[in-house]
Amino acid sequence: MVTDQQTNNNKDLKAHGAMLLAMVLFGLMATFSKDVLTHGGITGPQLVAFRICGAAILFWAGSLIVPQQHVERRDMLKIVGASFFGFVMAQGGYIVGLSLTSPINATIELTTMPIFTLILSAFILHERITPRRALGIILGFAGAVLLITRTTGGGGRATDFRGDLLILASQVGYAFYLTYFSGVIRKYDAFTFNKWTFTFASLMILPFTLPHIAQIDWAGLSARTATELVYIVAAATFFTFLLVVFAQRRLLPTTVSVYNYVQPFVAVVASMAMGLAAPQWMHGVAAALIFTGVWLVVRTHNSQT
Repeated sequence: MVTDQQTNNNKDLKAHGAMLLAMVLFGLMATFSKDVLTHGGITGPQLVAFRICGAAILFWAGSLIVPQQHVERRDMLKIVGASFFGFVMAQGGYIVGLSLTSPINATIELTTMPIFTLILSAFILHERITPRRALGIILGFAGAVLLITRTTGGGGRATDFRGDLLILASQVGYAFYLTYFSGVIRKYDAFTFNKWTFTFASLMILPFTLPHIAQIDWAGLSARTATELVYIVAAATFFTFLLVVFAQRRLLPTTVSVYNYVQPFVAVVASMAMGLAAPQWMHGVAAALIFTGVWLVVRTHNSQT
């Protein structure tokens, strides 16, 4: 006989698995996004439009083949807010910031999001900042920074402080999205929530991105760039946000955010597989710090549910 506790544990395990897979797909997206922005003839605003508007279309198409869930009118304003902070500010800010700053700066700044989430969770959701959870965040941050700096060495291009500020702002925005809007995220299924948030986000960005979209040389896009764009929209946005929202319905915001540290690990492994980076013993130390940090935060979450 399956107990309620076993059922909850199985649901939590699936949620953790969903977050891990989502971060693997996100980690690979970072590499493809940098290539598209650097060599694909695509600008930051154009990539933002591709990603957000393309995902909105896919979520509406997908919602036609799943059971429909009614959205209460009082929740629509919250969903509009979630669209701005979680997609326009977070996703748009990151991509435009990435086009302005160096890859190493962008990746290091990406690791600040769990720290912002931990702080905001304490103020907004009154989550206790336990010593174990704080230690997990610190270990994950240290491992991610060590991994990035040991792999990249130099910046690889000139940086623009505006890009750094945009990426930091995007991480604050996503941390606010995870905490302040956690109630409405948990209330609706992944298709319903995502189709509305991506739709509202599309309406917000289109007035600013349409002039950039009109400048795209569609005939000049290479097969490589087109393939990378398909991956960014379909795999790293549509599929990953199905996984993330599914996980958010079961896990605390701090637990969701700490999986962010898996992204640089995936990016480095991908670089090694492509022959762009050579493995070093310090990579093993960094990986151990990252996964120890994730384990500490996950263990804290499990002990409270």
